[in-house]
Amino acid sequence: MSPWAVTITATAVSTYALDALATAAGVLLVASHALSGLQHWQALVFLAATYAAWGAGLRVNLRANWSLLERTATSSNALSKAAHDLTRLRTASVRARRIASAAGYVAAELAKEAPYYAGAFGAAVLSDSVSSTDAIVFLGGANLGAAGYEYGLAGVTRLVLRLRSPRACASFDTDWVPGEYLRDYYSEVEPDERRTIAYFVDAVAHAEPGRPILFFGVGPTLHHVFLAAGTASEIHLADYLPANLAEIERWIARDPAAHDWRPFVRYTLECEGHADPTDEQISRREELTRAKITRLLQADAHLPEPVAGRYSTVISAYCADSATGDRATWEAFMRHISGLVCPGGVFVTSALRRCRFYVVGGKPFPSANVDEHDIRAVLEPDFDAASGSIEVCELAEHEAQGYSSIVLAWRRRRISPGQPSRSGGGHSCRQAPSHGRWNAP
Repeated sequence: MSPWAVTITATAVSTYALDALATAAGVLLVASHALSGLQHWQALVFLAATYAAWGAGLRVNLRANWSLLERTATSSNALSKAAHDLTRLRTASVRARRIASAAGYVAAELAKEAPYYAGAFGAAVLSDSVSSTDAIVFLGGANLGAAGYEYGLAGVTRLVLRLRSPRACASFDTDWVPGEYLRDYYSEVEPDERRTIAYFVDAVAHAEPGRPILFFGVGPTLHHVFLAAGTASEIHLADYLPANLAEIERWIARDPAAHDWRPFVRYTLECEGHADPTDEQISRREELTRAKITRLLQADAHLPEPVAGRYSTVISAYCADSATGDRATWEAFMRHISGLVCPGGVFVTSALRRCRFYVVGGKPFPSANVDEHDIRAVLEPDFDAASGSIEVCELAEHEAQGYSSIVLAWRRRRISPGQPSRSGGGHSCRQAPSHGRWNAP
């Protein structure tokens, strides 16, 4: 069946279920006489409380419906899907789609309230056996039934999504499209990146200035790179896919079709203390970043030495966890990437928390299903727990993309006795010679 056929069928079934449950709950509450002694004002307070309960259930169901829309293009509410699809035609903004789909859903649910009011107060006017207080109690009972319906429908929706969870994920070698990733995640500064960039700005303050900084696993993105431009002597960007590095090269070359990173530069400057960055300040940071990016490296985290050399600071955001669904492979990736940090150097990282897959262009890509305990354990042998932090950020708004929280971490690598530090030179912090901007592993 087409997404619209599924949506219309689900809307009809869910509307019938809501009406049946809400009406039954209202009638039963009145018939039970449990609230027959309420005064009129008390009945109104009760009604207001039931609307709060209904609103809480609706909020849970809106989140489930959003996930259903983004993952399957279907909904249990036709107006919500229509608003979502129309907004998608006009803008790539995830936030706009979310707001539109929620507004459509709420509008449809509020419209369903009208028959209850008409029926309840119509009965009170036409029948001496039904008082206005009885009508209010009926409406309150109907709201409680509707609240139970919203929670129940949210549970059914999540069960459907779990059953539809992909058993086979897409391949980075054949299915990855940089433009889809940029469109789906970087049309605006989303909540997960607001938390990540703010954390990274603070973490980079602990990095040794005037040294090269490596960004490992950058994908086709630059949103984390701008925060290092003022600290690093050079910026080296490494990724597995040449197509991702080519996308970055387009931005460096000022290709008009390259992705616009200015909103991320603006937010980075705000995190650094600039209350209202000007266009000139944003342009200066972009130009400084272009000047500092001296190497684009094709790298492979499967290798014990993914790139040549060591760095005093390595930043690897959503890389190892988003490159594999296998926990053992993730651990190996993390050891290889963090092994690029000099003794005494800083490692900054982030991961999707307890995520099995994330969606790009409608295709599921694997994630290693790790959390803060896994990251702490993999870093503990070589990095000092006393310096740095590990934070968890809850982000329910990203649930439709396959995750609802992230982990942010930075640590300083231990210095063993007799081992040269990050500033001491020597083999432990060597930099491989450059042969132009592009370098293979």
